Amino acid sequence: MTVELYLGDCLEVMQELEDNSVDAVITDPPFGIGFDYNGKGDVAKSAIDYWIWLSPKHKEMLRVLRPGGLTALWQANKYFRYFWDWFGDSIRIYAGCKNFVQLRKIPINYGYDPIIMKYLEGEPLRPKKPKRSIDFFVANTAGIVSDTTRIEKGHPCPRPLDQTREIVDNFSLPGGTVLDPFMGSGTTGVACVQTGRNFIGIEIEPKYYKIAEKRIAEAQLQIRMEI
Repeated sequence: MTVELYLGDCLEVMQELEDNSVDAVITDPPFGIGFDYNGKGDVAKSAIDYWIWLSPKHKEMLRVLRPGGLTALWQANKYFRYFWDWFGDSIRIYAGCKNFVQLRKIPINYGYDPIIMKYLEGEPLRPKKPKRSIDFFVANTAGIVSDTTRIEKGHPCPRPLDQTREIVDNFSLPGGTVLDPFMGSGTTGVACVQTGRNFIGIEIEPKYYKIAEKRIAEAQLQIRMEI
């Protein structure tokens, strides 16, 4: 299995990739809801601004996907009403649930993140007999929240590995190539290494890129030790 990592702007890097060259795009773009990314702030403060920012990148994701390829994008509940306008009528909402939620002083707290899933037209590039093909997974998020020594805590919003691996393993093609244009702390890359997928990761922030590079290298080493 191969791993290709790029430090740079994902739009620019994706424009260098060939049409129909990856089997899945599994990624967690900035949400546009106020997270601080290493002192640089978030990408937008409204739904309109957020889609202006994300739309050209989403078009590139679709261009590089093969027919039947998967897109899976973590998004914010705040923008739920816009998902069908942005991503089309045929999307499915995968519930990225959490077993531990950081409670805020609001009447109802979110216990999941909506993950926008859609296969392009064609035979879906996924396992013939996946272990699970349902639309939710409850991640073990307690450790990410409580253990401040974990390397992925260097990113403001690390994804739970068990949930990401579940999506990679059940909804992308074994031996195929997964692209993550917003690599962050590298969780999708680790999941791909562990499940036998090729991985292409792009990250614009050098601090997060180094975290991802280290985590993915450690995952590769662990696989080699187990062989």
